[in-house]
Amino acid sequence: MSFTKKIDEWMKEVEERPESAATIVRLAVRRLRDLSEQNEELLAENIALENGTRVDEYQKRITHLEYQLDMLKRRFGMDGSKLDNLPIAEEITSTLNLLVYNSLGRIFRVELDADVKEVGTLTGEMITDHEPPRLLAVTSNENLLLLFTSGRVETYLASDIPMMQLGGTWTWEHAALPSEPHAGEVLACVIPFSRLPLSDFFLQVSRRGFTKKGLTSLSESILNNHFIGRGAVHKSDQPLDLTLSRNNDLAALVTYEGKVIAFDVNDLSYTTDERIKLTATDYVVGAFTLPANSYVLCVTQNGKVIHRESKSIDLAKSSASKGQALIPPTRLEQGVRFMGAAAVQESDQIAILDAAGRINIHDVSAMMGSGSVSAEGWTGVAVSMGLIQADGRERRVES
Repeated sequence: MSFTKKIDEWMKEVEERPESAATIVRLAVRRLRDLSEQNEELLAENIALENGTRVDEYQKRITHLEYQLDMLKRRFGMDGSKLDNLPIAEEITSTLNLLVYNSLGRIFRVELDADVKEVGTLTGEMITDHEPPRLLAVTSNENLLLLFTSGRVETYLASDIPMMQLGGTWTWEHAALPSEPHAGEVLACVIPFSRLPLSDFFLQVSRRGFTKKGLTSLSESILNNHFIGRGAVHKSDQPLDLTLSRNNDLAALVTYEGKVIAFDVNDLSYTTDERIKLTATDYVVGAFTLPANSYVLCVTQNGKVIHRESKSIDLAKSSASKGQALIPPTRLEQGVRFMGAAAVQESDQIAILDAAGRINIHDVSAMMGSGSVSAEGWTGVAVSMGLIQADGRERRVES
């Protein structure tokens, strides 16, 4: 019913029942206020359309949606025509690559061979005051997100990073530098980014065990501004990892001194929060989502392997949990520490960089069976590790 007809009804009501006049006036004032607010919104909308700001906003939104669609196409190795005419079962293959990168932003890329266990050798000192080199397995069609300790982010394609020879010897001077760190920052991590359209949250983790959750619906603003924030409270702390997650995912943190906690991503705060209480000498060495029926696999600096079923890790219900101890006190006194951790399946593999700069690939099943890392020429000192998932070499899409 129109407002004009409402007024006619109210006037008739006042004539018949004068005592209701005050109530009628309040109703009219309320309705006029609502109409005034709607009019202001429409006026603002018209102004935005006339001066082009709303058009620019829609165009940016369309561009971001097209970017996410392109990531999905690359993730599944198909072009637009295949999306419209997807066969019932199409096998899609893409080469598996290993990225080796350091805090100065240098990145190597090498194509892995299923039968080769010796990936290559880095020259130079491996154990320094800087963060050790990190390893990441991705497919050649993956989109990458680079996170710097200032909170700056940049995106690149894995295929844009030059390929190195498998089994070769590499020097950092010949590595790619897709985005040189700005003054006062270093490269914190590189993550595969193609799952963005299928994810609900960004999960940021700092070295001191602070976490922060962000909505992926804000990714347009984050990517346009090249900034997601540090996800750390203290100046002495710095970002460690950025993970894409979904509703109801479980995640875990593993620390240098052998503590582990698991938590429900839905329980995390949208502000930076201390998730695990650490000693002054402890820090996080592994942060990852925790799939059902997986194992938490941890490697010590001397190559020993400790693993636990994911369901055996207690869920932390509150902030600043002390976590479960995976390294016995006597071993801690002997100097045993974790240098890395991951959530694995028995069919997965682990790439390990040792103190001599050699990078070798190890089967998870063999590592869990023997309880240690073993390889020809193994130095006995592990520096860094990266997960190679069994389904990373080949994907099948069905509809």
